[in-house]
Amino acid sequence: MSDDNRHQSRWLSRRSALKSGLAGSAALLAGCSSNSDGGDGSGGTGTQTGEPVQERVDKRFTMALHRGTYKMSNASWNPYDPNGSMANFDPPGLIYDPTVVWYHSHNEGQGVIAKDWEKEDETTFLVELSEEWEWHNGDPVTTADWKTDWDLNFRTSEITSPDAEPHSVVSDYEAVDDYAMRFHLHDSFSTQHVLQHAVATNLMIKEDVGDPSFGDWRDRLMDADAESDEASQIVADFQEWSPSLDQVVGNGAFEIKEVTDSTFVTEVYDGHPKADDINFTEFAFEKHSDQVLAFMEEEVDGISLNLPASPDVMNKLPKRHNINRDYNHVWSLLFNFGNYDWANSPAENPSNQPITSDRRVRHAIASAVDREEIFASVPQQYELYELPSTFLNQSTVDEGLVDVEGYDYYKVDNKEATALMEEAGYQRDNGKWYGEDGEPASLRLIAQSGTSVQVDALDSARHQLKEFGFDVTLDAVDEATYGEARLNGDHDIIFDNHPIFSLTGLTYVGFVWEWFANLNHADYVNTTWEIPAEIGNPDASETMEINVIDTIEQIPLTDSSKPLQKLTWFVNQVLPMYNCVVGRDYGAINATEWVVDAPEALLDNRVAEFNLVRVPDATLAPKQK
Repeated sequence: MSDDNRHQSRWLSRRSALKSGLAGSAALLAGCSSNSDGGDGSGGTGTQTGEPVQERVDKRFTMALHRGTYKMSNASWNPYDPNGSMANFDPPGLIYDPTVVWYHSHNEGQGVIAKDWEKEDETTFLVELSEEWEWHNGDPVTTADWKTDWDLNFRTSEITSPDAEPHSVVSDYEAVDDYAMRFHLHDSFSTQHVLQHAVATNLMIKEDVGDPSFGDWRDRLMDADAESDEASQIVADFQEWSPSLDQVVGNGAFEIKEVTDSTFVTEVYDGHPKADDINFTEFAFEKHSDQVLAFMEEEVDGISLNLPASPDVMNKLPKRHNINRDYNHVWSLLFNFGNYDWANSPAENPSNQPITSDRRVRHAIASAVDREEIFASVPQQYELYELPSTFLNQSTVDEGLVDVEGYDYYKVDNKEATALMEEAGYQRDNGKWYGEDGEPASLRLIAQSGTSVQVDALDSARHQLKEFGFDVTLDAVDEATYGEARLNGDHDIIFDNHPIFSLTGLTYVGFVWEWFANLNHADYVNTTWEIPAEIGNPDASETMEINVIDTIEQIPLTDSSKPLQKLTWFVNQVLPMYNCVVGRDYGAINATEWVVDAPEALLDNRVAEFNLVRVPDATLAPKQK
């Protein structure tokens, strides 16, 4: 997921809240330095030896292009182009610096261009930019450029979506002076929420860049009547426009040197505050049809993602430092709740009434299925999910952001599973479960035939559930059929995945909960569930009520962890999905040639390859011979 939250208001409502204030103050991150050189527990090859060079040497660091479709020589350099795929990784992420780097798994921010920030009162937030940053033509980076970006953001939203708030956090903004911006907030959001969802963004717009310039487009949009056809046409023209490559001016540690269809080459910009600490000359991207193969054959020095590969490939990789280590997803037995009667439900004429709509049946299934057997059945690059079922990864638990003590692991317990089925009204006869109507307790499992992890995992689940007494059918179908069937509710269980690289996965409404509403066929907006009242005690005698979206709305308004704790407890107890295996997706840098040294938070989260060359307490350097 991109760290660039510039346009979140276009796809997130104000309910798209992330827990804030859990991990400390707004001070700069002071994480531990990592000298493990790959011995980080996520597939590295152990500690490597070697010291970094002490002065700049003539050497190029080359990354494989993460997105093979990115146009090198004729890319759009307008972040408002909806078709340009411009984001804060790959070439744009290298030549532009952010105000703040946000470390998702650790729920902390580290200032880059922004040197200080504070909440002046409940709904006012002040950000001060460093005076050390300059554009690659020597102009200072000031609030005039940042405000131009906000002007474009708000004005295009006012024209295209007049009934919606332009931004989910910020209601208004002003440039106090050349280096200070004041933001007026919709609500009394915590500091960390404002940092992540409003402040932490790459500064990619320079007011006078382009012909016409970004500033010219801003003025044309401001001058037009927002309700007129003229304004709509200006927006359309602006979104299709891009400054030419020779007009692009960055502000990062590297500036553009040469661009071809297959290579994007930059060189150190000596006016950057960290330039004196960068001891190599060039940073480049290359297109490769197989990024992992390119790394294995040492055609490139690093890749952003796509590891782990199969074990035989992993064994052939060079010694490496692992980066972007927490970009993970968990594969789960995901249950159909069978609620098709809510607004925007994707189901058309649904006929399946799943027995998994009963929470006791879901709990029984989780207690009957051994996820270690599922883990043993899937391809070897997957790992066992060893936490209780939540949206959390190990880093967030280790950081203490959520306490999972007492959460239900649903360990294999045939006696417990049997009692739950009987409580739900089922009887077992000759080893088979039957409902009160005398019909077999049937489960339909569907998987994509071309996705081995789905087929293999559900085949293991099918076998185990059949042994327990369910009448189980597993249908392996093509991708189109699978997509239609799961949205139409033609299943009881699917094996699907969702991100767990950060707390973000728990709290994005449009990006996660609305999507899972489509898969679970559960109305998370209007439904109130009862869960055990004592968090961490599944056997508590009293219950409490929870509405998912209402709880998410409370998270950014408090420094307390209680709303987030309550939300994870809901996932664990209502059990919309039973987490089974983790699919990691991390990157690597060649440890034979390069030294990497950085805080754990930086290495855990996305775009570490860029943060290594722009954050003061991080190092990417050639190794001494």
